[in-house]
Amino acid sequence: MSFLGRLRSLPISDLLFFFFCTFSLWSLHRYVEPVPVSSFYPSFLLQFAFGFFPQFYQRKWGRIFTALGVFTFIRLPYLSGLPMLGSYQLVGLFLGAILGIWTREFILVLLGRNEIALPKQSDQILTDWMIRNPTGKSTLPIWYSTYFGIVFFILILTVLCFFQYQGLGLVTGLGIQEYLYFPSLSSREAMGLSCKILVPVSLVILYLFSEERSMPTPSKDSLSEQIRFGIFLGFGINLLVMCIQTVWSLDFFSKGTLESVSAGRTTGLLQDSGSASWILPILSLLWISKLVNTWRKSKERFSLILAIFTFFFVTWLGLKQGKAFWVIWTISIAIGMIHLTTDLWIVSITKKRITRIGLYFLIPIVGFFTLYGLSFLQKDWDLVELSKRTMTAIPVWKSDPYLALKRMDVVRAELLTICIEGIKNNPWLGNGIGSFPLAMLDPFRIGTKTSSPLIDFPPNFYLWLVYDLGILGAIVFLFYIGLFLWERGLWKQTLLLVLPLFFGVQIQNSDGAFLCFYLILLGEKGTGYSLSFDKLRKTIWFSPLLLILSVGLPLNYALFYSQRYWDFGIGSEFRKTQLKEFQTAATLPPRAPNFEYEFHGKVWEWKLSEFGSARSGRIFLETNNRSPVVEILFLNSDRNIIKQELFAESKQGYGWTGECPKGASFIRLKSRSKLEFRLPRSQFDGNNRIQF
Repeated sequence: MSFLGRLRSLPISDLLFFFFCTFSLWSLHRYVEPVPVSSFYPSFLLQFAFGFFPQFYQRKWGRIFTALGVFTFIRLPYLSGLPMLGSYQLVGLFLGAILGIWTREFILVLLGRNEIALPKQSDQILTDWMIRNPTGKSTLPIWYSTYFGIVFFILILTVLCFFQYQGLGLVTGLGIQEYLYFPSLSSREAMGLSCKILVPVSLVILYLFSEERSMPTPSKDSLSEQIRFGIFLGFGINLLVMCIQTVWSLDFFSKGTLESVSAGRTTGLLQDSGSASWILPILSLLWISKLVNTWRKSKERFSLILAIFTFFFVTWLGLKQGKAFWVIWTISIAIGMIHLTTDLWIVSITKKRITRIGLYFLIPIVGFFTLYGLSFLQKDWDLVELSKRTMTAIPVWKSDPYLALKRMDVVRAELLTICIEGIKNNPWLGNGIGSFPLAMLDPFRIGTKTSSPLIDFPPNFYLWLVYDLGILGAIVFLFYIGLFLWERGLWKQTLLLVLPLFFGVQIQNSDGAFLCFYLILLGEKGTGYSLSFDKLRKTIWFSPLLLILSVGLPLNYALFYSQRYWDFGIGSEFRKTQLKEFQTAATLPPRAPNFEYEFHGKVWEWKLSEFGSARSGRIFLETNNRSPVVEILFLNSDRNIIKQELFAESKQGYGWTGECPKGASFIRLKSRSKLEFRLPRSQFDGNNRIQF
């Protein structure tokens, strides 16, 4: 095939789609997390290289290294001494992996890997590389993939989030405006709280989507197995680090874990003890189940001994884990033991099912007596603390369930109350993705206040789903998840997520998001497509109907949701009805000793003071930046330009002196290049209108 023919055979739609998505995510991340370049790029480039080069070398090792990096790189900046924010999102690792996948596929097609003939043996390195990487080809258009719908839904949620926190300045000529969303919180920071969910989830989805689109066959077995191998490698490294932390010092590789060390909990290399408390038991269960299955098939005693050793070793490490670990670990192990023993000793399927149901009822009874006995121990373990709290909560459970919950966990009880209050305010459409931390920071919110200084998410995933997306948004989200499960035939696999998702929003960090979506989309066994789904997929009407639902449901949700902020206004009138004052378009609030607002960007708009004496005078922009042109525009109430003048440049900044023309209601400043300047608090009146 000629080179021009190879160009025509490139997966153009895939390349454009993933380039647009990854570039948008990169821009969003850098906007909401403007970490200085000197702190950002060292760890970013290391993550990027760890994801890119293995993917470029070979599909198999790319998957292994990416999965390994997810569970070992998440606190890399802290471990290297760089106080980088947003490290939990692993932007560099996933962008490197995605770019490595599509760079590999792009070059393979251009070199003619789809053709029968391979390069000559004289080009041994190139030949080996092409043999290791058979070209992937998907028969379905990209928009017929089940991934496309959830990516589109996330895009819609991001756009809604953007307009909710940034206003409509982007579509009205003001560009991306920054405001003080709250007196001490900018709109950029407010949107950053939402991106704590949006960015990790989007990166994981795009990575797994890229892997499946580049598969040479529709089988998911190799993909699941190779990613699982990388996960187990990362799991083993974390076990080693946790062991060192338990035996030697909790300070070993613990920077960036927030309150985990002070609470006496081991974290390994995971984000914090919250992540470790559910990731450790889930991965341990996957590893033990694999060893037990190997033992049952081959009767190899080493696998059984290793499984038993893993159980006791993880149980010992659990002494320095949170309460979530013990709930997940004990319930899961109890169910696993019931299934294993009944499989080994009972042949009849009917007797086996009856015995299992009876033993299920014994689990809470045995659990109660175990907690009762542990409550008498004088040990500083979370398991003992859980036992004591349970014993104090049980007597009041019938008369006052909320008091019982507070005795179990005060913080979770408060978070539950705040969450229920927010759901009642917007039950159908929700409050916006990632809005719960913002609600806790809202100084104007009326309702329950938390006694904890930490800003957290709702107490479990399901409450978060309804709080953020509402009933309608939750239906859309669950539609996609159900579609994925049906397509892959992995309904039983989701049982591994039921318990951990009751203990927090586990997709807020990249390690948790990666494990959750791995279990949902690929599964432990990687069974591939279900027969029922594959049968319908081949019909003429099914794929178009799926596309209509995947696009139509998010668009309808966006149409209803957007009604709430069309009356926000633009420019200085953004959120005026909520704040009872005009916006200053400032990025940073005034601070001592100078009490000056700080402004970042290229375009700013302010409402003019209505007092005649305050409409003439001088405006001085104190800045060290330089721009070729800085101009001032006077606008009437319809935002039509009345007058336009230039600022005069000086050593300390830019100045303008004059009088507002008659009929002017707003003034707008424009800078040809990005500018950072300061204005004193006295430049604005009590309603945040500018005065001279």
